Amino acid sequence: MKGVLFFLGSIFRWPVQNTKEFLILHVYLLGIYGITFLLRKIGLEISNLVFTVGLMAPIGYLIYKGLPLDCLDYKSAIKRELSSLN
Repeated sequence: MKGVLFFLGSIFRWPVQNTKEFLILHVYLLGIYGITFLLRKIGLEISNLVFTVGLMAPIGYLIYKGLPLDCLDYKSAIKRELSSLN
């Protein structure tokens, strides 16, 4: 339960601490949704593929650029956060 509360607190702190990243993420997600909506309205059948690839691409890019695979392990996340405060 501590881990869930920690990540919930991190989610609430993130928009305030990193406003630019928060806005970029949401503009990107709205853009992917808009492109998917337009492709569906036009009648192209690849709209589901565009949506799926559009949502998975940032995760793959972040892992490629060095996102630790233990990023959801709350003990290592707490250690990283505490070390960044010092």
